[in-house]
Amino acid sequence: MDQQVMRDIVEQAGRAPSIHNTQPWRFVAHGNALEVWTDPERGLDVLDPTGRARHLSCGAALLHARVAAAARGYETAVTLEPDPTQPEHLATLRVTEGAGRTAEDQRLADVISERRTTRAAFSTEPLAADVVAALQQAAHVEGCWLRLVETPDDAIAVAVLLARADELEKADPAYRDELHRWTGRGDKARDGIPAPAAESDESPRGSTFVLRDFVSDRDIAASSPSPEEPPPAEKPLVVVLGTRDDDVRSWLEAGQGLGRLLLTAASLGVAASPMTQPLEVPDTRARLTAELGLLGHPQMLLRLGYGGEGGGTETPRRPVQDILTQPDE
Repeated sequence: MDQQVMRDIVEQAGRAPSIHNTQPWRFVAHGNALEVWTDPERGLDVLDPTGRARHLSCGAALLHARVAAAARGYETAVTLEPDPTQPEHLATLRVTEGAGRTAEDQRLADVISERRTTRAAFSTEPLAADVVAALQQAAHVEGCWLRLVETPDDAIAVAVLLARADELEKADPAYRDELHRWTGRGDKARDGIPAPAAESDESPRGSTFVLRDFVSDRDIAASSPSPEEPPPAEKPLVVVLGTRDDDVRSWLEAGQGLGRLLLTAASLGVAASPMTQPLEVPDTRARLTAELGLLGHPQMLLRLGYGGEGGGTETPRRPVQDILTQPDE
C-alpha cells in the first residue's frame, strides 16, 4: 500500500478521543497491515490503574483508522490481541482493495476533524427518536450495548454517584497531581488538556450532572459568583455504553463502540461529553451497575444533546511522525 495513504489513515486515527487527551497509542505499518500498540508510559497510574480507559482510547483510535480506510474505498479486517506474548500489541488492521466506499463511510469520515468534546450547556430540546436509534445502532454494530438513563430515579442515581466519585477523586492529592500534569499546557503542547478547555469550567450550567473540574487547585470559594438568575435547565440524554465482559478485548470493543457512537453523533449534529468519574472508582462503578440493573459492565458514561454553543475546544494532536513507524521506508 502507498505509504502516504497509510500516513493519512494514521493521521485520522490520531484524532480519536482519549482520556485526558493522553493519546496513548502508536502504530506500526507493514505493507497493507497497520498494527495498533498501546503506550503504557502515557497511562494514568492514579486515575486508570488497570489501563481500562487507556485501552478504550486505543480502541477509539482503531475505529477512526477503520473509518478513514473505508472512506477511501478499502476493505478492512481487524484481529484483536494478535500476539498473547506482546500484550501492548492490541490489534492489527489489514487494509485491502475493496468494492468502494459507502455513504455511511464517507459521512463518518467527514466529521473526524470536526468532532469535539464539549462542556457547554445543551439546549432543552430532546434528541429525536430516530437520532437516538442511530446512536444505539452505532454501539450495537461494535458489539456494545447502550443503556438510556430515562427515568427520574435512574437520573438521580447517576447524578448522586457522579457527585460522589468526583468528590472522592478531588480529595486525593495523587489524583490532583496527575491531573495537573496533563492540564493547562502551553501553546506548543501536542497532548493533554489545553488551558482554554480547563478554564471553561466556571461557566454556570443548569444541570445536576457534575463535569470534571480540570483546574485541580481551583479555589471554589473564589470562583465566579452565582448569576442573579439561574441558567436554563439543560436536559441532556445520558447514556451508559457497556459490554458483556470486562477484559482487554471488551475494552477495545468498547473503544470502537465509543468511537463510532461519537462520530455518528457528530454527523447528526449532536454534541457529547463524557462523565466518567463513577467508572473510575471501583465502588461507584459497582453501585452504578446495581442501581441501573445493568447486565454487563459499564465502560463509558456520556451526556448527549443539541447545542453546546461554540463547540468544544480543539485539543492538540501529536504529529503523525511521532505515532507512526514505517519500517519499509
